Amino acid sequence: MTHSFISDIRKSIPPAITAVKPYELELSFFGLVALSGVYIAYEILAEPSGSHPFGHSLGIIGTVFMVMTEVLYSLRKRTSLLNRAGPVRYWLSFHIFTGIVGPALVLMHTGLQFHGLAGLSMMLTLIVVGSGFIGRYLYTALPRTLSGVTVSRQQIEAEIATIQTELSQFEAQKPEQVRQLIAQFSQRTGQRNPALTIYGRVFYRWYYRIKVQRALHRLKQLEVSQRKQLEQLLTRKRELERQIEMLETARRLLRSWHILHVPIGLTLFFSVAIHIAATFYFRAGLFG
Repeated sequence: MTHSFISDIRKSIPPAITAVKPYELELSFFGLVALSGVYIAYEILAEPSGSHPFGHSLGIIGTVFMVMTEVLYSLRKRTSLLNRAGPVRYWLSFHIFTGIVGPALVLMHTGLQFHGLAGLSMMLTLIVVGSGFIGRYLYTALPRTLSGVTVSRQQIEAEIATIQTELSQFEAQKPEQVRQLIAQFSQRTGQRNPALTIYGRVFYRWYYRIKVQRALHRLKQLEVSQRKQLEQLLTRKRELERQIEMLETARRLLRSWHILHVPIGLTLFFSVAIHIAATFYFRAGLFG
C-alpha cells in the first residue's frame, strides 16, 4: 500500500524538474587525451611550430571550432533559425565541447611558442576558456527543464511539497527514532550566504549525504531498501531547498558573468581575425 502510494506521488512530479546529467566535460576530456597523443606523435615526427603544415592545419581546425563555439549556440539561443535543430541544452553542450577542444587545437598549432599577436591571442583564449568553466558552473546552479529553460521557484516548491508528503507517508507507523531522524534532517539550522552555497554546493551535497547515510546506518529497524528510499527523499529535498536559496543570486552572478565574458570573447576573435589576415598577407604556413 505504502509503496503504491509513493509511486503514484512520484509520477505526479512535473517532468520539467527532472535533472539530466550533461556529458560534455567527459567527452571533452577524452578529446583532450586523444589530442595529447596526436601532439606526442607530432613532436616525435616533426618540429612543432605554427608554420608547419600539420601545425597550421591544427590551427585552422581549432579556429573553426572556436568560431562554431561563438556563433552556433548564440544563433540557437537568440534567434529562431535553429529552433528545429534540438533543445538549447544540447547546443550548450556542443558549445562547451568545441570551446574546450578548439583552444586545445590552437595551442597545439602554436607548438607551445608564444610570440607577438599570436601569443596575445593565446592568452586571451586561455582567459575565455577559464571564464567559460566558471560560467558553466553558474549555469548548472540553476535548475532547468529538459529543453534548458530555467525552472521557476513555484515548480521547485511544488516538488518539495510532494517530497514532504512522501516523507509524512513514510514515517507513518514508524518508530519514534525514525520520526526524530526525519525531523532532524528536514530542518535547516541556519541560512548561509547564497554565493557560498553556489560555489560550495558540491561539498555541501556530499557532506549532507554522508551525514544522512551514517545516521541511517544506525537505524536497524528499517530494511535496506527503506533506508535507501529515505536517503533519496531527504537528499533530494535538501537539494531543492538549496536551489531556492541560491536561485536569485545565481541568476545575478550569471548576468554579471555575461557582461565580462562576452567582451573578452569578442576581443579574442578580433585578435584572431588580425592573425588570420596577417597569415594570408605574408603567405605563411599552408598559404606559402
